[in-house]
Amino acid sequence: MKIIHISDIHLVENGNVIWDTDTKLHFDRAINKINSIKDVDAIFVSGDLADDGSLWAYQYIDEAFKSLRIPTYCCPGNHDNIEFMLNDFKPSFIEIREHVTIGGWDFYLFNTAVKGMARGFLSEEKLKSIKEAISNTNRPIGFIFHHPPIEPGGWLNRRLLEDRDDFNSLIYNCPNVKLVLFGHIHYHLKQTINNILYSSATAIGYAFDKELPKFQIADGKEGFNLIEISKELINIKNILI
Repeated sequence: MKIIHISDIHLVENGNVIWDTDTKLHFDRAINKINSIKDVDAIFVSGDLADDGSLWAYQYIDEAFKSLRIPTYCCPGNHDNIEFMLNDFKPSFIEIREHVTIGGWDFYLFNTAVKGMARGFLSEEKLKSIKEAISNTNRPIGFIFHHPPIEPGGWLNRRLLEDRDDFNSLIYNCPNVKLVLFGHIHYHLKQTINNILYSSATAIGYAFDKELPKFQIADGKEGFNLIEISKELINIKNILI
């Protein structure tokens, strides 16, 4: 199974520049790069599709993924217009849902974003859903959401999932959980804890680096992750655009 993990596109209406960065150009490059990769089974987008929550941004992203003809699943980030994205936006191709089965795996995509907040929450209701999900399947499980459930290090530790301890305590007791994907920090990392592989995708829009000063853009580090899964082996490669 081959999966693309993409995050933090941060597209703005009409493709306008933000942070002195052309995020539309970066997104277009990512789409072209993904188009050159053969036999991709699915694309997961872990939030912050739009920086400004504009209809134009969501429609542009939807049409771009439609051109790839690869099943694409998304969850919101803190910059997204969460209510619009979850309730009003009717994409023609991308899917915004909490569960999908691919290649014998169960993947769960949860909204951890809260309007007006940079940090994220799963909430008691979602934690209950996670507990039920992991107890009702013998298939391998992957989780996708926007906020980091582990500390990435350096100044990036300020941008976390608040109830991460509750989430991790649930999945540590489930041998079926193999993979947790997230974004938000605009930085690529992968770390194995309790036999679970945690990984963030570096941003498409603009990248950060925990070794650089806070919010200094890491030019040239924009990209996405290519994940290849074969039986018990999970290989994650960071692809720069």
